[in-house]
Amino acid sequence: MLLLGIGLDGNGRAIVAYGNPDTSKNVSAYAPGLGTKLDAEFADGTVKRAFYTATEAQKFDASSSSIVWLGYDAPQSLDVMTTSDAERGAPAYNSFMSGITATNENSDPHVTAIGHSYGSRLVGGATQEAGGIPGADDIILVGSPGVGVDKAEDLGVGKDHVWVGAAENDIVTKLPSSKEAVAGTMGFFGGGPAGAYLGAEVADQGDDDIWFGKDPASKAFGANRFETLPGPELVQPVYSDVLDSKLDFEAHSNYFSPEAGKDKISAQNIAAIVAGHPEYVRRETPR
Repeated sequence: MLLLGIGLDGNGRAIVAYGNPDTSKNVSAYAPGLGTKLDAEFADGTVKRAFYTATEAQKFDASSSSIVWLGYDAPQSLDVMTTSDAERGAPAYNSFMSGITATNENSDPHVTAIGHSYGSRLVGGATQEAGGIPGADDIILVGSPGVGVDKAEDLGVGKDHVWVGAAENDIVTKLPSSKEAVAGTMGFFGGGPAGAYLGAEVADQGDDDIWFGKDPASKAFGANRFETLPGPELVQPVYSDVLDSKLDFEAHSNYFSPEAGKDKISAQNIAAIVAGHPEYVRRETPR
């Protein structure tokens, strides 16, 4: 375990690696999402995702390192519905990724950018900066509410190197698009539930748009979707959970954990991609 960065800016900054990113042939950098800040939850929970990714990847290739990158102010509440935090964080993420490739001792390291939840929107924004994400060979998006582009090929690494995990019971991957939400609300007031349904259907005729653009797990997006467990069904009221600053419902949080009761299949798939062995990825049909 290596501490690569620490700071008190905003909600706190921390960059933690498992395995040495300067000497490892395979390096990944994971950007977390909503509610993440430098607190006890980060120490007890968020960094474990990098730990699990590193230890699982090392089963495929011992020369693997995984990093959790909290180098931006992740949204804490309603600002999760905007792109502002992602847009401010994208240049900082790219600057860090440029450093990874500059200091790595291998002639051609395999670098993977990982975005979870709102962090996937940050990674999507980083790909749209001049030159894209420095050194990135693969991109992994899990629990994504959209990344700001409509096609996997627009992320700069080739669509065959864009990977998506979306659990069946993860409601964040099924949020309505902003246009769909507005049309549904207007339809409700104009014609009740039937009007709301019709308005939403007209706004998203392909049923493949979510909050920040095209659903990355959809056929229209064109990425590789990998298998995940469905996760527990959400039994609490949806809106209270979406606005909860920790966003801790299980189907949205299990992607990285190989522990019993979590999502071992997703964790192994992520590890295989990070280690440069996509042939071991268990794939799933896009939505």
